[in-house]
Amino acid sequence: MYTTIIIDDEPHAQDALEMLLTKYFGGNFEVVKKCSSVDEAVPFLQDEEPDLIFLDIQMPRQSGFALLELFENRTFDVIFTTAHKDYAIEAFKHNAFDYLLKPIDIQEFQKTIVRYCNFKEEEGSLVSKSRRLEISAFSTNGGLEFIQHDNIIYCMADKNYTKVFITDAVEPLFVSKSLSYIGGKLSREKFVRIHQSFLVSITKIKRFNRNSGTLEMINGHEIPVSTRKKSEIQKFA
Repeated sequence: MYTTIIIDDEPHAQDALEMLLTKYFGGNFEVVKKCSSVDEAVPFLQDEEPDLIFLDIQMPRQSGFALLELFENRTFDVIFTTAHKDYAIEAFKHNAFDYLLKPIDIQEFQKTIVRYCNFKEEEGSLVSKSRRLEISAFSTNGGLEFIQHDNIIYCMADKNYTKVFITDAVEPLFVSKSLSYIGGKLSREKFVRIHQSFLVSITKIKRFNRNSGTLEMINGHEIPVSTRKKSEIQKFA
């Protein structure tokens, strides 16, 4: 099931979209939130990972385009819904999956959603294969970086981003996801959260320094270990 939010300043438009999804694709989509403005939607999108948003363009205070500019490295897909056909080119510049004109034509709506479901099935097949091969795609400013898990030394939280340190790479990757989100993609047998801000590969640990309470990784970096995790590390001895 694909999680969905609807962002539109007109409540009747929100309800109409939800009704169409429920009536024709109820087994595939769950509307988890309806928002009337960009300001209302932003906190939700910062905490949650919906698959798809239906996004109006012309809204009070901030437009739908303004919302997307706040999430340049977004993982959710976007279908614009608007009464103004003149925005189509701008919508696709923002990498929209599709663009539906109001009032929404039921047949056009169905075609778009069927195409979206097919797209997600193909994407899911790639994700499934990558998980079996222990490869993850990380969203960066430059696009998607496909990284083998065995090449990850450690990950460090950095505000709204995560720095991923990789073997044979001079600079870390800046990934636009939280440390917890990235940790969910990695094997719990191989990766350990040794501090609120650090997730390390146990195969890339070189030394544990009891005096300083730090781990030395194979790239020479020293990482602090939380008090609670020190006892777990010393069990290896």
